[in-house]
Amino acid sequence: MTAKSPAQKKSEGLLRRHFKGDASEVMNKINASIDVDQRLYAQDIASSKAHCQMLVAQGVLSPSDGEAIASGLDAVCAEIEAGKMKFDPALEDIHMHVEARLTELIGEPGKRLHTARSRNDQVATDFRLWVREALDGLDRAFNDLHAVLIDLAGDHVNTVMPGFTHSQPAQPVTFAHYLMAYVEMFGRDRDRIKDARARLNECPLGAAALAGTSFNIDREMT
Repeated sequence: MTAKSPAQKKSEGLLRRHFKGDASEVMNKINASIDVDQRLYAQDIASSKAHCQMLVAQGVLSPSDGEAIASGLDAVCAEIEAGKMKFDPALEDIHMHVEARLTELIGEPGKRLHTARSRNDQVATDFRLWVREALDGLDRAFNDLHAVLIDLAGDHVNTVMPGFTHSQPAQPVTFAHYLMAYVEMFGRDRDRIKDARARLNECPLGAAALAGTSFNIDREMT
């Protein structure tokens, strides 16, 4: 029988506070999100590094703990990117996987990373970081598309084509004019992306489980 990791025992312990015996396989599957949120590993590690730096700056963690945690998180990231991390539904989500592996690598300092933090504000932060990066990628793609359309329009300033209304030929226009209409439409889409990015670009870290923490944290730093 394979020995259970400290994180697995912790996960089971949370259930046993309220239930007798182990959770059913169905319950474990319902409760696990690792199949979906494993894609957030880079954001989870980045937010954990920022949280760790803040805790060290505030004197909550020692500098030596901070160095060990930062180095350990880099090692965990390298393992995931190399495909060496084995994802286990018993650990539920990417946060528990990162924390469990970090603790296996560096010991006690790994357990202190979660000080003044909850998985509630952690997942909210990770998700915002992931969406922000996705929006930035989409904006870059729109920028490239804009450039192609504008170049193509420049080649067809004198290319005449019919303009349609109600599916009927209406007025003569140029193909350049037609292409530039899409440049304008995609430009409005880019404005929507920028607006969405501005709205989500706030860090939830520090909210903890619900209404903050008694630790002396610096929310502006994270």
